[in-house]
Amino acid sequence: MNTRNTKQKELILNILDQNRIHPTMQEIYSLSKEKYPSIGQATIYRNVNKLVEEGKIIRLPGTKDEGCHYDINMTDHNHLICNSCGRIIDIFDGDYNDIIKKIETSNSVSITKSLLILEGICSKCKNKKKNTQNIDII
Repeated sequence: MNTRNTKQKELILNILDQNRIHPTMQEIYSLSKEKYPSIGQATIYRNVNKLVEEGKIIRLPGTKDEGCHYDINMTDHNHLICNSCGRIIDIFDGDYNDIIKKIETSNSVSITKSLLILEGICSKCKNKKKNTQNIDII
């Protein structure tokens, strides 16, 4: 599939590269409007979807409060969604590849793509909770 690189796609890729927070579609649109006030929402939505189809960005499932999130990091990695603050954190773990290989071998399948989404508590929220528990009430 031969695709064109448009200035809208470049804008979206730059936004994702500069904002490694896994923004939602609405956040990408808002950041686009700051740079190009006349850009339309449909233009951003259409181009984000094209970038996903072209394999240039990843669409992550939505959190409980928001829609899908997007990631420009195409290296093998997984994600943790914090149940407390909603932040999405990249998880890089070489052992995960070993698990995939074991699943392939034991099930006689070939896995071409995987996306692991973990839910839990991030270190910031974990430390915040620990610090509030350590406060003595007099």
